[in-house]
Amino acid sequence: MRGASQIDLFAPNFDATETHRISIAASPDEVYRALWTADLGEAFLIKFLLALRSLPTFLLQRSQPRNQKITLQTVIDSGFGLLSEEPGEEIVLGVTGRFWRPTGNLSPFKREDFDQSVPLGIARAVWNFRVEETAPHQTILHTETRVICGDAGSRRKFRAYWLFVRPFSGLIRRLMLKNVKRAVEQST
Repeated sequence: MRGASQIDLFAPNFDATETHRISIAASPDEVYRALWTADLGEAFLIKFLLALRSLPTFLLQRSQPRNQKITLQTVIDSGFGLLSEEPGEEIVLGVTGRFWRPTGNLSPFKREDFDQSVPLGIARAVWNFRVEETAPHQTILHTETRVICGDAGSRRKFRAYWLFVRPFSGLIRRLMLKNVKRAVEQST
């Protein structure tokens, strides 16, 4: 059994958390490879919910939506940054912003910011995927999101936002895990 999760290095104390897991009949290496290559947004519902979330930005920028594959790299390219990776075991992503605003108001990703406290008026999200072998050829793929707010005001705003968004956020993550599982099963 491995030690502490890398997410603990970036968010040992947090204001909100969301965790999910799925069992996959495959080795941890197979699951980890699929995590990087699977279309995480394969389900129409994921793309719809993500499009709904980005609608204010779309309307403001008048850009054309892209019907693209959503991979872990796509997530990183959309504003999440890579905080840590233990190849074959865990990846940790991070993003900072005022998530409760209609456009998400994301800050440019700077890895060094995550070694400091969260500034007043914003929140920071840390999101991981971790594989754990439970038996030969049996792996649990975990995902956890932790949010830390910079002050009481941002905490109140985030909690009001989270009350409405959390069910959909959880649904997206559960569907992503199922898409990884499907990708692994189709490749074996």
